[in-house]
Amino acid sequence: MEYSGFIKPYPANRLLKEEERQRQLHQKQRLEVDAGDDVTIIRFNSTYMEVMDKWLDARGIMTSAAAMGIGFGLFAIGVWPYFYFTTDQVGDGFWPSAIAISIFSLAFLTLPLWLLKTDAFCYTHFPIRLNRKTRMVHVFRTNGTVLSAPWDAVFFCIAALPQRNWEIQGHVLDADGVTVKETFALPVIGTGERDREQLSRYWEFVRRYMEDGPSSVARHVDYCLPISERQESFTDGFHHLHARAHAAPTPILVGVLLIYLVTYPGRWIALRTSKIPQWPTEIEAANVIETNDPYRKDSSSNAPVTDHTPIYFVVAIGIALLAWAWW
Repeated sequence: MEYSGFIKPYPANRLLKEEERQRQLHQKQRLEVDAGDDVTIIRFNSTYMEVMDKWLDARGIMTSAAAMGIGFGLFAIGVWPYFYFTTDQVGDGFWPSAIAISIFSLAFLTLPLWLLKTDAFCYTHFPIRLNRKTRMVHVFRTNGTVLSAPWDAVFFCIAALPQRNWEIQGHVLDADGVTVKETFALPVIGTGERDREQLSRYWEFVRRYMEDGPSSVARHVDYCLPISERQESFTDGFHHLHARAHAAPTPILVGVLLIYLVTYPGRWIALRTSKIPQWPTEIEAANVIETNDPYRKDSSSNAPVTDHTPIYFVVAIGIALLAWAWW
């Protein structure tokens, strides 16, 4: 999973790199590709478009890892008293060893506790709002504050990430036009050269909305994430992952569900202990939706879908049981 900018903020107060200049995306330059929203929309209307953050799909993975680490550390600490009271073969070196390992286990707990605090007890998501009327971009930061920058002044580019990943980054520049003051990312990750090219589809979706208006891309918005006013349910999360799999073959969908089942307890903890983000009143005041807006879409406008989650769930559990029996 790609956590750049989440665990540690993007580097700031640096100069633009030459490769960023070479891969710049221009707000006024149309790319001849098909636009696509990649199932990232929360709200869509004639005034603004709100999209999810790039970390939403991975939420809960760090919490799951933290839970395993905490369980291991507590087990290491608690096994010594159990061993002491249930065996008669306790030597002279028992307590020094027990104390040393307990201290080590407590130190070991700092990493999973830090992971837990990073992934949970924060915000359920970190939305990005693009207002085409005020031509402003509002980014909900991980610390709960909001970055606001003029759309035309943001330097967008396709940026390289670790493990051959790519993303669309927006750099807010200093007055000199070359110093990066702050960076945010749009919610799409690509892997390899082929996916890097596909990022242009999402860029065109955003660019055309801001430059050409909602009519140019509204037909691409089929589903809006129901996360702006309520906590994500198990079915909501799986439907989202299912939709982003782009109608992948059933074996892949079953594999996705297996991973989802393993990480869902951590995802549940991470999202249930976090707050739903609320935009400041001044931003909401500047993002008033027109009455009877023909392009208005949100989760309430989602078309009913046939819920195949139980079928995938049963198949995934069956595969897991067969794998366990075989092992």
